[in-house]
This record gives sequence, C-alpha cells and structure tokens, in this order.
Amino acid sequence: MLTILFDGIAYGMLLFILAVGLSVTMGLMNFINLAHGAFAMAGGYITVVLMQRFGVPFLWCLPAAFFGVALLGALFERTLYRPMYAKPHLDQVLFSIGLTFMVSPAWTTSWARPSRSCSCPTGCAAAPNSAAAS
Repeated sequence: MLTILFDGIAYGMLLFILAVGLSVTMGLMNFINLAHGAFAMAGGYITVVLMQRFGVPFLWCLPAAFFGVALLGALFERTLYRPMYAKPHLDQVLFSIGLTFMVSPAWTTSWARPSRSCSCPTGCAAAPNSAAAS
C-alpha cells in the first residue's frame, strides 16, 4: 500500500512539473507546443545511434544529441513554427500534435527497424547489491 501511495505522489509530481513547464512556455512565448516528446525522442535516437553504431562514449553522446536536437529545433522553428505564431491557439495545438503524429513514425521507421536492444552505458549500470551477494 505504501508503494502505491509513493508511486501516486511521484506521478503527481511529474504531472505538476510538466504542467508548470507548459504553462510557463505558453505564458512567456504565447505559443502552445505539444511536440516536446518528438524532440526528446530524436535526442534519444541520436544518442543510441552514436553509441551503438559509431562507438562514441556515452558522455560524448549527450552534448552531441543536445546540439543535434537544437539544430533540428532551429530548423523546425524557422520553417514550420514561425508561420504559426500569429495563428489562434487551437491551430497551434492541432499543428504541434499533428507534427508529433508525423515525426514519431518517421523517426521510428527510419531509425528503429529492425528492433535492436540497447546496452546500458558503462557509468550508468546499477551497482551490484552487496547485501544480496552475501
């Protein structure tokens, strides 16, 4: 019962952080972008491809993924998002959701076929439990 309560509180905190982030973005920029997940997914794919195919260390993959997604975001902002700034909020929501529905399958189709396993980076693996070993 305690774990269910803890999981519920943790999930509620996650939803709160997401809601605050979206409301701050909406309040400061006056633009509703719901395609955050597509950009996060692109960073994940860039990291995995650099690690698995090219053997780049994990800590070097993180800034590479960051800059790769930043370039992708700048490209999308210049070509797709900029014309949407003057549109009503409903158009912005529909556009960003539609973008997510198109970008996610495109990334998955082009980078993730066939399905492959991904090994845990060296520094991120969990330490063996010494109490269980004895």
